[in-house]
Amino acid sequence: MIYWFFRNKSLYFKLICIFITIILLSITISTALPAHQYSKQIEQQANDHTRKDIEQVKKNIESHIKELENITEYLSRTENVSDFLLAQKPAAGLQSKIKTQMKMYTDTHPEIAGVLIVNKSDLLISNEMSRTTRDPLTNESWYKQAANAPSVIHLESRPIGRNLTTSPKYSADEVLSVTKAVINEKTGEVLGVILIDWKLDTINNEIRNMGFGAHGFVYVLDEQSRIVYTPVNKIVYRIKDSWFNNRKSGSFIKNIHDTDFQVMYDYSEYTRWKIVGVFSINETLAFIKDMRWTAGIIAMVVLILAIFAAAFFTSSITRPLSQLSSLMKKAAQGDLDNKFESKNEDEIKQLGDSFNSMIESIKNLLNLINLIEKRKREAELKVLQEQIKPHFLYNTFDTIKWMAMEYQAKDIMDVIDALTKLFRIGLSKGKESIKVSEEIEHIKSYLIIQMTRYEDKFDYVIDVQEEAKELFVLKLILQPLVENSIYHAIKTKRGRGKILIQVKIIDNKLFLSVTDDGNGMNPEMITKLNQRLQKTGMIGGADSGGYGMLNVNERIKLSFGNDYGLIVHSIENNGTTVEIWHPIVREGLS
Repeated sequence: MIYWFFRNKSLYFKLICIFITIILLSITISTALPAHQYSKQIEQQANDHTRKDIEQVKKNIESHIKELENITEYLSRTENVSDFLLAQKPAAGLQSKIKTQMKMYTDTHPEIAGVLIVNKSDLLISNEMSRTTRDPLTNESWYKQAANAPSVIHLESRPIGRNLTTSPKYSADEVLSVTKAVINEKTGEVLGVILIDWKLDTINNEIRNMGFGAHGFVYVLDEQSRIVYTPVNKIVYRIKDSWFNNRKSGSFIKNIHDTDFQVMYDYSEYTRWKIVGVFSINETLAFIKDMRWTAGIIAMVVLILAIFAAAFFTSSITRPLSQLSSLMKKAAQGDLDNKFESKNEDEIKQLGDSFNSMIESIKNLLNLINLIEKRKREAELKVLQEQIKPHFLYNTFDTIKWMAMEYQAKDIMDVIDALTKLFRIGLSKGKESIKVSEEIEHIKSYLIIQMTRYEDKFDYVIDVQEEAKELFVLKLILQPLVENSIYHAIKTKRGRGKILIQVKIIDNKLFLSVTDDGNGMNPEMITKLNQRLQKTGMIGGADSGGYGMLNVNERIKLSFGNDYGLIVHSIENNGTTVEIWHPIVREGLS
């Protein structure tokens, strides 16, 4: 049914239908996919993105804490701090030097809220912190914790209740306390503790530009599941510890306040903290809805633009094809004067160029056919003009022959007999071709006549392959060549000359040749002559001798094509050979 509908439609209509069908199918398939597939893809992308963000937050926090640990190491190894840790009473100016070193670190690390060094004698040095009471700092929990495990760094979030005053810019619940004991490497004795307060809003700075949505956030738990850091958010306090199932990393979905949240978490082996990311699934689904509406609008716009583009594109193809079709119809009616023109360089332009070349070739072929027909008629006329055919000559020759017999003039009888055969074969009852044996008989008759005239001037040899005798050739093609040899080679040669005539089959072609031992021709003359022989219609302008050769060549090419004809070989002062290449013909031509 569809085939019959489209069979007689124009190419423009067919292409438009194909393009619109493809466009509609593409848009339908892309917009009609199940919503849950989009949901899964977006959810997976969101999970991957959140997981990477959580991992990045973990790495950034670890990097900061490691930097703080390095600072404690650097401070503990300085000579001034070493002297302070061993002193019962610090020397004059020592505290000033150490404070200068501390300030250098706080200036280059804006995330540090303060640095404190306490030795085992309960002496302290700090630029930002001081005692709240006279109670020993060595009795503080943070000091004892560091002293009891000197090999590791200790972290305490929001160290409220310390016997320390902090910088007026930061309260205790806004910092993370990092402590590390300093030991005597030889004795292993704890010499003191270095404490650094780290600003918790550094974590907020790390996650500020991460995409957790309008309701998404990140918070941090320590190893006792106490909150180390959290933004202001009521959702975080609704997340229960039991939901983590004592696992170090993973994810789960929970409904909190009628909203589904995806919770993903990862554990830091270095800080022993759990980094938790929370984001709203509803936001993701809302994004999918918006995306579907947007996709629908875009699909409609694309459809409209695509239809216009398809129409334009189809027109750009069919317009030149229609033009080419019109030119072909005109050419079929005989109008060959129109050419296809196009500014584009594409396959249609190539097709049009081929059409132009074809039209040009047709015009040339028509001209060539007219020329060939004209030349053929001229050649036939010239052959007829060269033959003296009146039948009364036979009677005259017969009378002369009987008169010669009466006077016993045998030489005259032979010439008259040869001349009679010459004319008989030349006429051949109007036939265009004769057998090779008849052509040889004709040339023998001609040579008998010429031998009578040039009795002591030349000898001749005729070598004919037996298989070639019954083949047919255009008549009278050897006589002009033999005549050429006699008048242009033998006649001007000193001494006695020789003419060799050969006929044989070579490579499924009939080969005829006339060879003389005359003076030959120079290479330039041979080149020019062979160039003329390669073309048809080159008879005009030849001299009387060359005319006969060119006429034979013209007749052969007009009858059998350019693969056949004459070729001349000559060596100056060493003779000339004229070759005739003729097709194998087993039946005579009318």
